[in-house]
Amino acid sequence: MSKALAAQGSPHSYRYLNRLLGRVGSFGISAVAGFALTLASFWESLNSARLGAVIIVLFLLHLLRYPRFRFDREAALYATLVVYMLISLLWTDNVRLAMNTLVPAVAFVSILFLFSALATYHNLHSVLAGVLCGVILGSSIYSKISRFPFAYPVDFSYNAIAGMYLFGLFIALLFGCYRRSKLLLFVALLFFMLVLATTSIKFNLGIALGGISAGVIYFKHFLKSLGRNVFPLMVFGGALIFAVASSGELRRSVESGIDRALLGIQVLQARENVPGYSAFGSRARWQRDGLEGWVENPLFGHGVEAFRDRYGITSHSTPIDLLYNSGLIGFFLFYAILVSLMWRLFQWSRRETEDGIHALIFGTAACYLFISLSAPLHYSAFFAAFIAMSAAVLNRRVAVPDANARADSGTVNE
Repeated sequence: MSKALAAQGSPHSYRYLNRLLGRVGSFGISAVAGFALTLASFWESLNSARLGAVIIVLFLLHLLRYPRFRFDREAALYATLVVYMLISLLWTDNVRLAMNTLVPAVAFVSILFLFSALATYHNLHSVLAGVLCGVILGSSIYSKISRFPFAYPVDFSYNAIAGMYLFGLFIALLFGCYRRSKLLLFVALLFFMLVLATTSIKFNLGIALGGISAGVIYFKHFLKSLGRNVFPLMVFGGALIFAVASSGELRRSVESGIDRALLGIQVLQARENVPGYSAFGSRARWQRDGLEGWVENPLFGHGVEAFRDRYGITSHSTPIDLLYNSGLIGFFLFYAILVSLMWRLFQWSRRETEDGIHALIFGTAACYLFISLSAPLHYSAFFAAFIAMSAAVLNRRVAVPDANARADSGTVNE
């Protein structure tokens, strides 16, 4: 009798063990991916070429587990953009300089494929937990090395570090939409405070505008979410305020971030240089030069990195760089990615949902759209990961696959 029960139980045990090992593997690949993206944002030795190589190795490990991958609209649009940039090398004056864009662009494609596959075929909870742990580990190493936010390093790259913390904020909130853990809410608040402490105007204003736009569009859900989390927010907010008040250096970092954000609002209102910010004139000049140059070849552009080749610097603006270098073709191919993501949100809007994922993705997309106006976003590794994971998550919701069929593959959130 015992042998019969053991024989009956063994298939279930093997299935459970296989699923457990699969989740551990998914967590490991995702953690390494999140750690690599974070490390590349501040460790110069891990350049775009090496980051792309790491991502490709992780993608091959994925294929060993699930010999499948997704080729979403977003990946197709960006891959088409990369192909067009390769074609435009025919009229690019400085091909060697063009590698500054092409190498990160190829890494961008590999990130799209990896993160889309992870969020589609693996257990989503394991993937989100892995990516978040990887980002937390990388951020902790950066804080250990630089002492930020308790001190500002020499030649502090606040935009790159703000991008790292913004991605951590997004992943923590996305994971929280599934788990609704107060700990994840605390982690998200911590990442938000770190973004604020970087004093990056564009990222802080981007988060503010993204949050406001999501709150307006999804007002009903915003009120429900606020009411559900008002007490934890008060507790965590009080703890963070106490921590900031207890550390003079940390308090100065946060105050400086708030001052810089308010300064950014003044610049946007005045549309000119204001006391404490003198870069508006330079950016306005780059914008003017870029648009004037774009008119000379509006459809095809002047070639990859043509703006940098001519003026010795990027325009610090995604639309200006794309229009000048790649013309209307490159401009529409890139921003069509965000349009495609919005279309997925529209498809999902016809379904009732209470988990807030739609509001989070919409707000983050609006945040990145604003950031793109004053930063080169078209080869950002974190933006690629955001697009891939958001599209995959929304695609899973719209498609509504058979849960029983997916349970054996370990892709259902349990």
